[in-house]
Amino acid sequence: MIEHQIFAEKVKSTLTRAGLPIAGTFDSSLTSGVYVEIADDQRLPPELYLKWRVNPVLTHHFVQVDIARLTSDPVVAELKNAQRTMNTAIISILEFAGYVARVNQDLRPGEIHVVEPAPSPGL
Repeated sequence: MIEHQIFAEKVKSTLTRAGLPIAGTFDSSLTSGVYVEIADDQRLPPELYLKWRVNPVLTHHFVQVDIARLTSDPVVAELKNAQRTMNTAIISILEFAGYVARVNQDLRPGEIHVVEPAPSPGL
């Protein structure tokens, strides 16, 4: 639906004005920045999921490291720290712009869930 595309473009514009790059492709090995995905284009109001993508070099290391070393690998720790820090920054930017944003802990853990706030009853 067009409402979902407009909402996604408004959120991308807000993040771009704040100086954040937008990841333009689904493939995380090719781009870094904020990846924006429409949650479900049939549901209203529109919802988005955002994910901070670190440099592709860190992503490549993450997928190559042995699973037994995931919790102790310093490069993986750097990747996780960058994602947490950027999630905090993205949420702050979006909340200041009037959106409702939070780190999702349900179906898409670690991703940021974004919706427009409900209109005030008196307006």
